[in-house]
Amino acid sequence: MGKMAEVVVGCGPDEGRRAVDVALGLDRSQNFARAQQLGQIGWWRLDTRRNVLTWSEENYRIFGVTLGASQTYETFLEAVHPDDRDYVDERWNAALRGEPYDLEHRIIVDGAVKWVREKADLDFDANGNLLGGFGITQDITDRKAVETALQWSVRRNELLSNTAARLLQSRDVQGVVSELCAELMRFINCDVFFNFVVDESAKRLRLNACGGIGEAEAAQIEWLDFGVAICGCVARDGERIIAEHISCHEDVRTALVKSLGVEAYCCHPLLSQGKLIGTLSFGAKSRPTFTLDEIEVMQAVSHLVAMAMARLKMEQALRDSARRKDEFLATLAHELRNPLAPIRTGLHLLRQFDRQDPNAPRVQEMMARQVDHIVRLVDDLMEVSRIRSGKIELKMERVDVPTIIHQAIEASRPFLDASGIALSVRVPTRPLHIEADPVRLTQVICNLLNNAAKYTEAGGRVDIEAHARDDQAVVSVADTGAGIPPEMLPHIFELFAQVDRTRDRAQGGLGIGLALVRTLVTMHGGEATAESAGPGRGSRFVLRLPLSQGAACAVPQESGSQGKLAPPPERVLVIDDNEDAAISMAMLLRAMGAEVRAAYDGARGIETFESFLPGLVFLDLGMPGIDGFETARRLRAIPAGRSATIVALTGWGGEETRRQTREAGFDLHMTKPASLEDVAKAFAFARV
Repeated sequence: MGKMAEVVVGCGPDEGRRAVDVALGLDRSQNFARAQQLGQIGWWRLDTRRNVLTWSEENYRIFGVTLGASQTYETFLEAVHPDDRDYVDERWNAALRGEPYDLEHRIIVDGAVKWVREKADLDFDANGNLLGGFGITQDITDRKAVETALQWSVRRNELLSNTAARLLQSRDVQGVVSELCAELMRFINCDVFFNFVVDESAKRLRLNACGGIGEAEAAQIEWLDFGVAICGCVARDGERIIAEHISCHEDVRTALVKSLGVEAYCCHPLLSQGKLIGTLSFGAKSRPTFTLDEIEVMQAVSHLVAMAMARLKMEQALRDSARRKDEFLATLAHELRNPLAPIRTGLHLLRQFDRQDPNAPRVQEMMARQVDHIVRLVDDLMEVSRIRSGKIELKMERVDVPTIIHQAIEASRPFLDASGIALSVRVPTRPLHIEADPVRLTQVICNLLNNAAKYTEAGGRVDIEAHARDDQAVVSVADTGAGIPPEMLPHIFELFAQVDRTRDRAQGGLGIGLALVRTLVTMHGGEATAESAGPGRGSRFVLRLPLSQGAACAVPQESGSQGKLAPPPERVLVIDDNEDAAISMAMLLRAMGAEVRAAYDGARGIETFESFLPGLVFLDLGMPGIDGFETARRLRAIPAGRSATIVALTGWGGEETRRQTREAGFDLHMTKPASLEDVAKAFAFARV
């Protein structure tokens, strides 16, 4: 540590100060000058009798005037900022009338702006005439800068807080954006703003809100392509662009805002979870640059606007989803009632008919068709579950696209013929090979054909075409039907989406088919797209699937056993808590030559098995008490049960349920209602 200063005692105050000054090697005038410099305070003295205005050295420094130059009130006033001169002159005249002279104002020093505080004590004679006075001048530029920054920060925080509250509570983002951006323009001294949003159907930017330009100018920039102008480039790249001194250079991106007289421009991307929603930009005509603080505020407002837009978009998506589900449930109820009505009528008729009545076979055929229709609806619902859980499995093999198309046409032909629609087919005569699941690909094309028939009036036409392009097989299904509105195109492949749900268009669809098309084609490594010129102008669906290379396609073989039943085992047990289901299944099995027993719960089923010893068991899963899973485990624990064939016959068909049945010891899993082919498969399995 340095040497401690000596403390002088035993002397008066003045003597003590002089002693300390001497000890420090300073005199009192030096101390005063040092204090002035550290405090950035200068003084002045006015003597009107001699017309002399005296300044201290610090005053000369503050005003940037050469030391020793003579000063007058007029020359002092010349240093005052032009915008503050009237105010300073007014306060001086008030001081001459006896009012306090204490004010803050700006001065110009070497072209730079400073802030000073002036305070004076004036002397007057008995008649009120000015004799002179003494005053101080303090440089408060640093303090003013801090105050200004603090005030700006407070205003900024208030602006952002109000912006957040209004945006996050409003459902009219467009209107709120216009109001808030107008406030932000005033806050940062801007002249124009532009808010573009992404129009997914048009694949372009659409002007959502703007300010500072006329309606005619706004109409000219209503649409903007990606990569065009500053906003289009920001949308394309997802990065902010700041353009300054625009009139001083030539940049093709700035041509649009330059034509509006903009000198400084800042455009921000509006992003939500990495996805572009739109852009928000601000421009100034009266200055060439923005400060970093101003750009930071623009960025913060852009984040808030993006959050609000994303929130509204999510809320709208939830409302649309809820609406589609409500419509789906209403449609499902309608579609299930349609086939149930003729089935119920058919049952009444069969009760009244004699066994030899010639109308009985027709009624039975009608009932069979309606049951098949219900089964298809339920199968579609099961497919929805598989889509949601991602458990659709493909059995890939080398297939020929024209062959698959002809199989799909054969399956859809009754529907097309019943609708009175002409079908045109153009496929190559040579094989067009791809790696695909033939059953699923046939389902895809059937869905497209059925969809075309559903939305095409009688007398219309459906064209299906296939060809190779580059390394892809391209399949298109076009119709002359109802078409697709532009706003619906981006959603046409979504689950439960339907173009028209009016009653005259209720053709048996649940809004599932096209969702299955997109899912299955994507799983094949391909792409499904939709095109339409609008309502009443038809539609076209295009599938693009990768071509396979190498060996020739294996020739499809027709199964000669379809519809032929294998000899049944001697004894069959049906266990189901639904007595009608168990009895009807038993009647069918007896008609096929089997010896059958039925039990209506798990416990009685186990007892019947031990006494009856069947070779084949059809077992329901969802039973009270002992369910089907536990019943199967107990049957397997019986010596005779180890060799029996146990079939799960249930309304549950998901992959998780199938896994559980395998783990419980079931040999086969079949969904209700079982077809003759399903029963034949169970018989054949039991005979192996």
